[in-house]
Amino acid sequence: MTNEQTTYRRVLRRETYTSRTAAAMVVASIGALLLIALLAGAVWWLVDGGFRDAAASRLEGISVGVQQPAVLFGIGGGLTVLAVVLLALALLPGRRARRARITERTALLVDDGVIADSIAAAVARRAGVDRGRVAVFVGRRTVEVRITPTSGVFVRVADAEDAANDILAGLGFSATPRVVIEAHGVVA
Repeated sequence: MTNEQTTYRRVLRRETYTSRTAAAMVVASIGALLLIALLAGAVWWLVDGGFRDAAASRLEGISVGVQQPAVLFGIGGGLTVLAVVLLALALLPGRRARRARITERTALLVDDGVIADSIAAAVARRAGVDRGRVAVFVGRRTVEVRITPTSGVFVRVADAEDAANDILAGLGFSATPRVVIEAHGVVA
């Protein structure tokens, strides 16, 4: 592997996966605010006797309310959901809707929306329908093409599949196109 290909891989990886910076900053900011509030409350507790008495009575009232089983289950459930969300943000790969490919001389990065538009244009041209009546969804491994034909005009599924396969092969991306022709067309 050449130095160029190593650089291409690193750049393409950076462009196809999302950063975790925003989630990390939110968690760090909330943690910092909680720690600052705790520190301020502890200092105030030590300095002001009136605050100490008022805080102790409030904490006693809260502790009696929290002793209820329904409240404890609610707090536990909320904290569990928060923990699962934070773990998912930390561990799951955040993939962007982009495709990457490396050739001997270049690196290619294509957005899924661009692929969908080019497939829709090719299918509309080959099937003989208006471009606005072709909708394409590009997933990780599949491409779904939905065609709403004009009433009375026959659309062949094979033509649409061939057009989608030609575009995908031309770009060098492997995906399986699935063509769905709506049962009810539109009146022209």
